[in-house]
Amino acid sequence: MAWSLYLLAKNTAVQKRLRDEIHASIPNVDAIGDLAGTLESLPYLNGVCYETLRIFPTVPFTRRIAVRDTRILDQHIPSGTLLEMSIWATNRDPKLWGNAADQFIPERWIDGDANPDGSKVDGKPNNHGGAPSNYALLTFLHGPRSCIGQGFAKAELRVLLAAFVGAFEFELAEPGKEIVPFGMVTMKPMGGLHLKVRKVKDW
Repeated sequence: MAWSLYLLAKNTAVQKRLRDEIHASIPNVDAIGDLAGTLESLPYLNGVCYETLRIFPTVPFTRRIAVRDTRILDQHIPSGTLLEMSIWATNRDPKLWGNAADQFIPERWIDGDANPDGSKVDGKPNNHGGAPSNYALLTFLHGPRSCIGQGFAKAELRVLLAAFVGAFEFELAEPGKEIVPFGMVTMKPMGGLHLKVRKVKDW
């Protein structure tokens, strides 16, 4: 959530577009209806969530132990070898995500026609971000050891982000200050994230 708000505070046009989408789909908090279904269908909300999870994975690396002799590319890996995988590096690899791999582009996660400025219109959410393989996004890992709670985590982020962005505007309290990712297990802004928050009227 902190990284989502950080990216939105840095990218005010993205923040406004997301708020417009939320307000158009949920005119007021009394008109929610099927909240989970509505939020899951919102292309830009999903784009912002997935792009945040790509750029700032909660857990930036993981370890695995080889259970048998194997190979990775041309490298022999003996059984019992401890391997470290950088989720952070994979999620930002230009070979997988293109030259703009380090840039916050929610439109990657939307299928549909594009405007001349690159923004998508009348699109639908996708779950690949334009990458050639689902292994390009390792935030929740894959296979039998993937995160068992990833569906809940994504739904939770959608709900919280929609509630926050629908009700408030965010800007960085110290725009020139460098935000340093930090953490031994989970990654968060070192020293916290300081924002200026203004309530949005009529919602």
